[in-house]
Amino acid sequence: MDSVVKIIKLNILLLVIAILAGCGYQLRGSAGLPEAMSVTYIKGLRPYSDLVNDFAHALRTRNATVTTDQAAASAVLMTTDQAAASAVLIITGNTTEKLVLSVDTVGNVLEYEIRQTIRFSVSGPDRRDLLPEQSLSLSRDFLYTSTDVLAKAREEKLVRRTLQENLVNLAMLRIVSLKQE
Repeated sequence: MDSVVKIIKLNILLLVIAILAGCGYQLRGSAGLPEAMSVTYIKGLRPYSDLVNDFAHALRTRNATVTTDQAAASAVLMTTDQAAASAVLIITGNTTEKLVLSVDTVGNVLEYEIRQTIRFSVSGPDRRDLLPEQSLSLSRDFLYTSTDVLAKAREEKLVRRTLQENLVNLAMLRIVSLKQE
């Protein structure tokens, strides 16, 4: 009796897979970047910050070449030669705030909100804006207990890291949307 139920479940699973494959369903995958961003220089507030590294990783994941050559970035902003120039991702702002959301009756903090905002733009050849300055902001809240300070410090660090990764992903969605325009 058990083996009959297993065979029926397996047949149903195979039927569902066959239907999905037959209708042309496929996973979305990562969207490609505009051709102008094939070689990109990231001009950040701090050249080796985590935000710049996250953007570089996101660009490389989408098959772009990230250059650290400032001369190449200057060439992008100064020349009109399409072969020599590609794009510059300019990070103009990165702010993080930690706000108190709630306190107990004694005044001890129970909950914090972390808010991060980034501003960026993308310039192409001849200083032409491929993407004018954009501002993205996200916030997350987390519970805080004064008896678990080390664990909460690690949690805060993880929340900040996740927040930044999400912001970079949202920024990349805006950059990818240039391709459809």
